[in-house]
Amino acid sequence: MLCRLAVVLAEAFAEAQGNSLSLYPSEVAKKAQVSQQVVGEIFRALAERGYMECFKTDKRMRCVVTRGSPLWSAEHDKIYRILETL
Repeated sequence: MLCRLAVVLAEAFAEAQGNSLSLYPSEVAKKAQVSQQVVGEIFRALAERGYMECFKTDKRMRCVVTRGSPLWSAEHDKIYRILETL
């Protein structure tokens, strides 16, 4: 499960343009075929550790990752190692 999530995040960062990337747990969960609740919990844990910022917009949670974050990587193995530490 963490591996699929790491791959989806790596692909998103590889395709990102600009200095930040907005992620919605529901969209990431769908692409990674992981429960939306699990992705939300992982994103909240990442936000608590400073890897991203998360906030509620209407009924959805939106998370923003900046280029300065250690999470920002096109290499899924680097992202996976971060996810393993949560």
